[in-house]
Amino acid sequence: MEKEISSKYIALSNLKKKPFRTAAMLAVIALSSALLLGSFIISASLRGGIFGIQSRLGADLMIIPEGAQQELEGILLYGSPNYFYMDKNIEELVRAVDGVASASGQTYLASVSESCCDFPVQIIGFDPETDFIVKSWAKSRLSKSPADGEILFAGSNIDVQKKTVRFYGQTHKVTAKLAKSGSGMDSAIYTDTATLKNIFLDARSKGFGFISGDDIDKKVSAIFVKLADGVRPDSAALRIQRALSQQPDAPEIQIIQNEKMILDLMNKFSAILIFMNGLSALVLVITFATLAVVFSLMLNERLKEFAVLRVLGASHQTLVKIILDEAGLVGCAGAVMGIFLSLLIILPFNVLISEKLALPFAMSSLPQIIIFSALVFLITLSASILSSVFSAVRISKFEPYGDVK
Repeated sequence: MEKEISSKYIALSNLKKKPFRTAAMLAVIALSSALLLGSFIISASLRGGIFGIQSRLGADLMIIPEGAQQELEGILLYGSPNYFYMDKNIEELVRAVDGVASASGQTYLASVSESCCDFPVQIIGFDPETDFIVKSWAKSRLSKSPADGEILFAGSNIDVQKKTVRFYGQTHKVTAKLAKSGSGMDSAIYTDTATLKNIFLDARSKGFGFISGDDIDKKVSAIFVKLADGVRPDSAALRIQRALSQQPDAPEIQIIQNEKMILDLMNKFSAILIFMNGLSALVLVITFATLAVVFSLMLNERLKEFAVLRVLGASHQTLVKIILDEAGLVGCAGAVMGIFLSLLIILPFNVLISEKLALPFAMSSLPQIIIFSALVFLITLSASILSSVFSAVRISKFEPYGDVK
């Protein structure tokens, strides 16, 4: 029994017969789909990192010393070690303001890269009694009940294989590891205020000074405020500002609204996201144009082949199917190759990519990656098929006794 020769069989045979041309088309399509998928994943990961900061903070307002916003953003975004202080009594004043549900202060220190410390890192002290942020991040217990009473949480990027860290000549046991947020806070160490004071005194004994004197427990770097239900952040900020301005020595503070800060960060990174998406779109357009030219040239080369097929009884519809099948086959194979290539680079090296970008980066989840991959496959396949439509229209008018109209 003879095997029926279908349009797909003819299309596949033609692609095999021209291996170099087929390989070039596959390479162009694969590059396009790889860049497109990479753009989708990285853009979503950057957005995830920024919103990870918002969810990780868990506060409506942040109060810091006047002019310290850039340093705070450096800590939150990049984990850059820094420190700045204001009087801790501000925390009690804020807590008494109408509309404030809870307030918790954090105090910042920094380790150094000298022999007294394992590594330079941001050290953040928090009060376990008032904290509503840090304790909820604990991911896995590394020591069940520290005998010395110290509480020390390590960010997800901190290497705690030894379950200890050394700061200013003293070793501290890590209590727990924190869940990943994709922000600079993953590169910080969090301690209770008593442990922080011990680290401060150890640093002072080694000649490192953060403030004059030894009253670090009377200082705070940032106060995180959670508002009662229905309270507007801007109204609460005005009430807090008014309450503090009435004090004898009115502190110079700055109140940051969480939502506005996240919006500002999104605006700062929008240029990067636009560039990445624009580059992907440009590559896709170039791929479409290149394939359209290739299919047009292929059609001119194969007029005799199509004439023979018409003489043998092939319909115009069959000729059109051959063109579209070739585009579909090469588009499908190229899209799969590009998706595989992109995932092969991004998945194993996402931490390195995050470090090189030096931006908040929360790797996209598996469902997101699957959706992005399916979307890229459909876009790339559609672009490949559409690029052959002009040639398909021309061949639909082809007659063996004349030229293509």
